[in-house]
Amino acid sequence: MKKLLVTSFTATLLIITGCNQQGSEELRAGNHGSKGLAQEREKEMLVLKDEEEEKEQEEQEEQETEDEAVEEEEESENNDEVTEESVAAKKTEEENENSDSTEKQADEKEEKTEQKEPEEEKQEEVEAEPEPEPEPTYESIYHNRGAFAVDGSTGATVHNGSGNFTIEASLNNIQTLSTGPVMVQLKSASKVSGDVTEQSLAGVAGDYVEYIQLDAVVTNTSSDPITFHIDNTRFESGGQTFYAHEMFSGAGKGYGDLQPYTEHHITLIYMIDSMNLKDIYSIYGVTDAPVNQNTGAKVGDAVNFNFSFSGA
Repeated sequence: MKKLLVTSFTATLLIITGCNQQGSEELRAGNHGSKGLAQEREKEMLVLKDEEEEKEQEEQEEQETEDEAVEEEEESENNDEVTEESVAAKKTEEENENSDSTEKQADEKEEKTEQKEPEEEKQEEVEAEPEPEPEPTYESIYHNRGAFAVDGSTGATVHNGSGNFTIEASLNNIQTLSTGPVMVQLKSASKVSGDVTEQSLAGVAGDYVEYIQLDAVVTNTSSDPITFHIDNTRFESGGQTFYAHEMFSGAGKGYGDLQPYTEHHITLIYMIDSMNLKDIYSIYGVTDAPVNQNTGAKVGDAVNFNFSFSGA
């Protein structure tokens, strides 16, 4: 019995021992499997971690890419906005310049129009005025000067077919007279003395003569014929009155017919018989009044004048 008990105990112990060994082996095996599993899980976790890190890195890179794209887009938009603002500003400036230019052109046009209007008005006024008549052309008529006419300055001696003469005193460009349409230019006046050698003249005037020579230009400025006898001009000096000599004053009387727009070159000779030539210092003269030949009416007044030989 005791042997059976021992045997049973031993068997039980062996069984327990085997179970313990088996459990230890299983535990070892389980530990080994757990360790492998842990390693596998660790590897998986590492892989997952790497994948997550890679994913995070990719997401970060994508985010950075997106951020860069957003920044570029924003920068582009900003550039576009700046460009649009620049374009708008330039366009506004151009519009302002065009507006200023247009306003300036309008002002200039208006100013030119204002300037043009008076010119046009002035032109209309000028056109409204009658056109001036063309300047008339004057005809010069030279009358016979007479046998005693001489030319020269004070103290000159003149020898001609009539005789030998000395110019005692001479005045030039004395004055111009005007009455109505008639102008009388007193060109020269001379006191002359001399010996007459031409017998026909000496028989009338004598062998020795003293006289005053007057050279004048008489002009009719009108379109009508005028009667004006310059040869009727009278001289007065020292209480004496002198008249132009009809024979020695060229063709004598007949200078009075003045046709329109004609100038007559005339020489008058005043013979001095009643006093000495050297005693004549001043000359007072008076003309006739001009008369219109068409109407017979006077068209001016008689003209008085005077000149002096003193100092000549």
